[in-house]
Amino acid sequence: MKSLLVALGVLSVTTISFISCTKTDENVQPNQSEIETRRSHTGGGSVSSTPQVTGLSVTVSGQTQVSLSWNSVPNAQGYWIYRTTSGIEYVPAVVQSTNYVDGALSPGTTYTYAVAAVVSTVLGPKSVSVTVTTPQ
Repeated sequence: MKSLLVALGVLSVTTISFISCTKTDENVQPNQSEIETRRSHTGGGSVSSTPQVTGLSVTVSGQTQVSLSWNSVPNAQGYWIYRTTSGIEYVPAVVQSTNYVDGALSPGTTYTYAVAAVVSTVLGPKSVSVTVTTPQ
């Protein structure tokens, strides 16, 4: 079994810290309670002060790849990509652009994506989710 260390940026009020997850086969699951705790911190702003990402679209680019794009959020320092499959949600990437290519997918599998912006170190609410199924 191959293990891959995945670092997920987790925002706090003053610093960015990282949570480590171990990827074994295709299952990656960060500590969701830690992410939600950091997301709903008090002081210095609130989740509601960061605008929600709009215009999320997902295009299938092959059996194992999809391309995501969305509208920019003013003053965003980055965006968290959320991917859910088989009831498991995790963050495969944190990016600074308004697009992302996810090339680590399985053929014939349904994935649901959402994106959240980071403004002034505050992680905002998730976008409306979009679901896509990769071809067989």
